[in-house]
Amino acid sequence: MVKQNTYNLLILFILVSFSFFGSLSHLFSLVLIISMCVWSMRSYDQNIDFFRSLILFFILSGCFFLFVLTSIFHSNLGELYYSLSPMLPIPFIGILIILHNRTDLKFSSKKLSHFSQISILFSLIIYVLLKVFTGQDSILNSFHTGRLMLFSGNPIPFSFCMLGVSVFCLANWRYSNKKDKLIAFLLFITGVYFTGFLSGTRGTLFAIVLMAPIIIFYLSSGFKISLFFISSSALFAILIFQVSLAVNLEYAYFNRIKNGLATLALLENRDGSIWLRFDMWSAGIKAFCEAPIFGHGVTERFMATKPFLNNQTIGFSHPHNDIIGGFISSGVLGGIAVLISLMSGLSASILAPGRNTTKLYLALMLSCSTMVTGNVSTVLFNDISSAWLAFSTYLIWATDFKDEPPSGKLKKYFNPIKKLFDHRPERKQH
Repeated sequence: MVKQNTYNLLILFILVSFSFFGSLSHLFSLVLIISMCVWSMRSYDQNIDFFRSLILFFILSGCFFLFVLTSIFHSNLGELYYSLSPMLPIPFIGILIILHNRTDLKFSSKKLSHFSQISILFSLIIYVLLKVFTGQDSILNSFHTGRLMLFSGNPIPFSFCMLGVSVFCLANWRYSNKKDKLIAFLLFITGVYFTGFLSGTRGTLFAIVLMAPIIIFYLSSGFKISLFFISSSALFAILIFQVSLAVNLEYAYFNRIKNGLATLALLENRDGSIWLRFDMWSAGIKAFCEAPIFGHGVTERFMATKPFLNNQTIGFSHPHNDIIGGFISSGVLGGIAVLISLMSGLSASILAPGRNTTKLYLALMLSCSTMVTGNVSTVLFNDISSAWLAFSTYLIWATDFKDEPPSGKLKKYFNPIKKLFDHRPERKQH
């Protein structure tokens, strides 16, 4: 009982940390990994099947090891460590996936939902306290004014992690009473408001738009109802946008969205941030074409693009697109490995021992967020974001839902993939 309670408490601390102070989660994650190592050694069972957990571990962290192998021979260890340090949480936290089946620890969807709700509530309290008690001269003022980031230090990893925690608020939706559903939905909306509006992160807002149909299907009880809500929401959003344009609404975040859309549609420099990304992506593709097989090495993932940049003053550590960064670092295999890693949450829902529609829905929602963030900014090359990728994958893998096999069309696509990993080689009898 003490072991299980300690495990639950550490997961709660990690989720709370991700929602307001991402780097603090590293400490609790390390404690959890060490604890699970000790617990797994005490309950070692040689008959445990590691096949699927090992597959998922390499799906998650394969790109990390590929970057090491393709870069170690033409980079010194100091440069290599510096370049890969943002990705270190991935293989370390990924160890939890391997260790989980060696323990008798359980984690339910109810606890995941409640812990995520506590995390959002905790962040809301911190935000209100900062808003009320910090003046303009306070060193804490920048954490809640402008683009909200609380103590994460950057609005993009803050919004990426907070959106994931918000999604997990709905983990027990199908097994909750009306009161619990209302609380979960209100805290989910609070998290979405933080990430899609207060953070000012347009990539996260786009991820929420992509997730919206999945969320509606998940929350509703039928296809027709879902279709009605999706159509109504889309029409309402278009109406609001058109009215805002008609009345020439002057609001900073709305203007950023409008200028961003104009940049994408007209290919004109209406928004400097997106225009810089276009320059980096174009240069990154050209750099990849120079070394498509082995790449330039992860230490050169941005410097290799320098000769092809129109704006030579751009200076970042990554090209703001993880897949392009993978292509530059390790060639074709690098880009493919990065894509697979970014989809590790979906892989966890397929490989997990307990097949469940809810687990698949949550994985699809999180994958929308991960793919958008990984393609317009970075997941892998930020320590907070990479840690959340690994930990959210572990939560999807480890969480126990009620026995609810996928039904309907989802079952049609889900079961064949699952069967690929259901075969286990027979153990020899000694």
